[in-house]
Amino acid sequence: MLTTRRTLLSLTLGTAVGAALRPAFAAGEPIAIGAAIPTTGPLSLSGKQYFNTLTMAEEDINKAGGINGRPIKFVFEDAGASNSTAVSAFVKLVQETKPPFVFLSSYSTQNLATAPEVTKAKIPVMYAGGADAVADSSGGWMFRIRPTDSLAARGMAQFVRTLKATKPGIMYIQNDFGQGGAQAAAKLLEANGMAPVGSEAYGQNDKDFSAQLLRLRQKGADVILTFVYPADGALLLRQIKALGLKMPVVASSGSFLPASVQLLSPSDLDNVWGVIDTFVDPSVGGRMADFTTRYKAKFGQDGDAYGLAYYDGALILAEGLKTVGTDPEKLRSFIASQKSWDGIGQTYSFDDKGNGVPGVVVVKAKPGTKTLELVERIRPA
Repeated sequence: MLTTRRTLLSLTLGTAVGAALRPAFAAGEPIAIGAAIPTTGPLSLSGKQYFNTLTMAEEDINKAGGINGRPIKFVFEDAGASNSTAVSAFVKLVQETKPPFVFLSSYSTQNLATAPEVTKAKIPVMYAGGADAVADSSGGWMFRIRPTDSLAARGMAQFVRTLKATKPGIMYIQNDFGQGGAQAAAKLLEANGMAPVGSEAYGQNDKDFSAQLLRLRQKGADVILTFVYPADGALLLRQIKALGLKMPVVASSGSFLPASVQLLSPSDLDNVWGVIDTFVDPSVGGRMADFTTRYKAKFGQDGDAYGLAYYDGALILAEGLKTVGTDPEKLRSFIASQKSWDGIGQTYSFDDKGNGVPGVVVVKAKPGTKTLELVERIRPA
């Protein structure tokens, strides 16, 4: 097992595991893996990162000899921006491609809608949406490769204490992700003696958040926690600055994806902290530097924590395919058994609900820039 893991984590070096340790496969026949992710529409701001990193992982795995001599091939279906499109994309993959495994999107509303079809198909999937409700609907077939919303909310609530704020306000997008994160944060803040002074929601297509923000200011909020997607997260931060609000902002990870940061100016990020999955920092060297350098050279943009989760997920899958083959039940058991899998972005340990990430980090832009730096690591109890 250790030899196999080191192989997968050294794919760019072209190392291979001895064939004697592998199950037999038909030589040369591609192993098709499904990916129902958003590649068009507003959700593609992050979806393209998943497409890019899975494409990169496919190349790396195949350059290292594939899966016991067989190439791996990701088959993509566009999950779009609606639940029905995401469900249709998954069903199409199952019916037409018949893959042993599928990657889903990071949008919890889509994953919740798709969960019954996953259970029906009895095919293991990986996803990155944070809503806790997804794990409860997974039937044991769904594996999360990002922090849960409740974990991120605990990290945000913890960091509010670091800022010495006492009157938090909450802004959130009105869907399963935003509402779940906001409710978890409110509960945790109350338990710490910091009941929110207000909690304001907005619709996914809303463009003006001024009324909600001004209500939070009127209620005396001395910090704002935001649960957002990339595009609306950037717009929200710009409006906070345009309204002259001076309180610090603790934002969920969507605000700090490259797709969101590129929509902001350095001043928009002043007094803003982000609670995100992991710090994608090439200066740490090793596999992280290799990943970020190659990603930027290949796609002309910086990699992010969301995309890196899918790259790591593809390597976990590849190890499973090498070890147990393409039987979906055996793949499910293999992934569920991973308790300390050393990825590039995380050390993954899957619990009995399929949640694989135990901690988050806090980042902030360096003064006058959009360059992020690590503030602290949080592993909530």
